[in-house]
Amino acid sequence: MNRRDLDDIAMRVRRTGDRIQPLLEPHPGLAARNAHAHIWLGIKLRFGESWRSRATHAGVCAFIEWIDSNPNADYEEFPGPIELREPEQGLFGALDA
Repeated sequence: MNRRDLDDIAMRVRRTGDRIQPLLEPHPGLAARNAHAHIWLGIKLRFGESWRSRATHAGVCAFIEWIDSNPNADYEEFPGPIELREPEQGLFGALDA
């Protein structure tokens, strides 16, 4: 993903996190919930550690929109799309990923 797409995703996470913060239900083991961290964790869990290089902008935006509508749902309930590109092979092959 390019820098503009990543900046757009960060802006969407901020706006959505601000909107859903008062809607988050208590969670066992957490004194308080952080909506922004909740969204970032969901992106990482649904799209993988290498989401920045493998996920599509449209797929991540669809996930953020889904979280906006379903702030207390489990991440696994996201119906998709989970579009991932193949990792690019650089000079050192799989070590670059």
